[in-house]
Amino acid sequence: MNVKRMGALFKREIRDIFRDKKTMIMMVLLPLVLYPLLIVGMALLSTAIMQSQEEKTYLVAFEDCAELETAMADILEDMPEEIGYTVKVVSEDSCREALEAETIDAYVTMDGKEITIHYLSAKDNSSTASYALDEAFDIYRSSLTKQQIEDAGLDAEMILHPVQIAENDLSSAEESVGSMLGTMMPFFIITMILLGAIYPAIDVTAGEKERGTLETLLTLPVTNFEMIMSKFLAVSVIAGVSALLNVISMCGAMAFLVSSSMASAADMNIVIDYTKFIPGILITILVMMVFALFVTAVCMCTCVFAKNFKDANNYATPVMFVFMFASYAPMLPDVELTAQTAAIPVVNVALLVAGLFEFNYNYALFGIVLVSNVAYSLLAIMVLGRIYNSESVLFSEGFSGVKLFDKRSDMKEKQIPGVGDCVLLMCIVLLLMLYGGTYAQLKLGFGGVAVQQAFILICPLVYAWYMKADFKKVFSIKPPHIKGVLGGICLALAGFMLALVAGALLTPVFPQSAESLKAMDEMIKGQPAWVLFLVMAAMPAIGEEFLFRGFLMGTLREKCKPWVAIVATTLIFAAYHMSLLKMFTISIIGLGLTVAAYMTGSIFVSMLMHFINNSVSVLITLYPEQVGKLFPVLMEESPGSAQIAVVTLVGVVLAVVGWVLVKGKKAV
Repeated sequence: MNVKRMGALFKREIRDIFRDKKTMIMMVLLPLVLYPLLIVGMALLSTAIMQSQEEKTYLVAFEDCAELETAMADILEDMPEEIGYTVKVVSEDSCREALEAETIDAYVTMDGKEITIHYLSAKDNSSTASYALDEAFDIYRSSLTKQQIEDAGLDAEMILHPVQIAENDLSSAEESVGSMLGTMMPFFIITMILLGAIYPAIDVTAGEKERGTLETLLTLPVTNFEMIMSKFLAVSVIAGVSALLNVISMCGAMAFLVSSSMASAADMNIVIDYTKFIPGILITILVMMVFALFVTAVCMCTCVFAKNFKDANNYATPVMFVFMFASYAPMLPDVELTAQTAAIPVVNVALLVAGLFEFNYNYALFGIVLVSNVAYSLLAIMVLGRIYNSESVLFSEGFSGVKLFDKRSDMKEKQIPGVGDCVLLMCIVLLLMLYGGTYAQLKLGFGGVAVQQAFILICPLVYAWYMKADFKKVFSIKPPHIKGVLGGICLALAGFMLALVAGALLTPVFPQSAESLKAMDEMIKGQPAWVLFLVMAAMPAIGEEFLFRGFLMGTLREKCKPWVAIVATTLIFAAYHMSLLKMFTISIIGLGLTVAAYMTGSIFVSMLMHFINNSVSVLITLYPEQVGKLFPVLMEESPGSAQIAVVTLVGVVLAVVGWVLVKGKKAV
């Protein structure tokens, strides 16, 4: 790597980025103007609206309840501060018509002991008048209760308030303000860092393609690594500066707002020591700088597939949604920064920032967050390097060549799906599983699982049929070699054993995921054996294999290097099970399935492996006592270290044997 050449490229990228007005607006103008407008402006606007509502006089009427009208008129006139609003009683001949004509804001009727407040919820004044009347009737009800108790010769105060409740907030003013900041700041900062990085990332990737300068860059006497790193560092600088401006702008806006609130409540004698927030702010800035590297790498990896600025914006939208959704983590109850959450991308940064402003300093967890973000950044940079080294990907049509949007009559026969087709199909299946599958489970119970598996099977087949895909090539529909079948069986058993070990080790780490698995076991109890083998073993073995080892891997195998196709298929397969615990265990099983399907060239091998793995689980569910007698380790909730060692050893041996058998044994 030539540092001088890379420095020259870096200067070029920075200069080009700063020439883009959109980048300057997103990086400088928005952070410095948006936060004061959002935080201070909205707070002042809300205060002004509340003051105008309190100063306004609301008109109400009483229909055919003169005694109640007299009693309430005194309360409404004498207690405006307790009610919070000024309410005036007026007389109307037809209260309903007056309300609809908006000459009054609400009216009251009485039927026996039932009092009804009539109002228009679609009108702000009417809703406020209803709220004020409700408060006034609470006072009226309390006065009636007190009067009746006193008429009975009892002490009303003792009966109504036998004990006095007082609150003593032991949190300091700094802790209270920090808790408020910790809830809001992660979302704003992560979102603004993303906005600060995404436009420069688009410019240095899709922008280069659109301007036609990428080809020129590739002809320069520089290595791809030097070019990639110069672009990456330039965008990271912009994102880092954006992060710094965001923190400064937000802290300044919040300090102004809090100071103004304290000044208006001077009689409460609340003093805030802002110096206590300095360590949290400094660590936040450090974390944000590191996080900006990760954001930059993700944005560049996404936008590099786009052909132009418009396409890149479309690709960036899902990324923004994912980052914004993950930044909500501090707002969720019982979600804290732990050894597990500290390794989850985006979520770990959001929880860390929230903890810093709540004065929770756990430097071990801070280290995990920093190291994990650096690791994720390096991984993304490696992926980016692979992309830039592949001209077929760098100059491909990207995700824009989705075949589903073309007329079927215009399509070529026996074509191979594109990466865009895989992305779209996976999204379709996921949405059908989340909405249609969940609804089916609520209505049909265990039958809903069969509906989900039907979605997984039908979607790839229909998609491939519509685009006239080469079924045999995409889905690897070929009879396997006998050694490939035997190797697949060995890999299936090895995957089950190693997944069992991983599950035993990770169950204490992910107890909630383990509980969800137990809930699934409860749902399938009582089902006939043939139904369980059909729904839990046969249908997944067919449907999931056609989707993952068929459509997905069949496409990636043609577009990417073998190891990329295998790893991507395995990870997506594991992620689709939507469980932290399963993410690890299914990855082990999925890796065996994917390797076997790729090495043998036949999807029937992975189908058989999938069926064997799921059938073992069904047998354990149906016959736990018999299985426990034959294989005690399978029924142990917390197996000992000796048992884990034995199962691991057997699993590794079977994996090696299976690998030897499937290696090079292509389908016949």
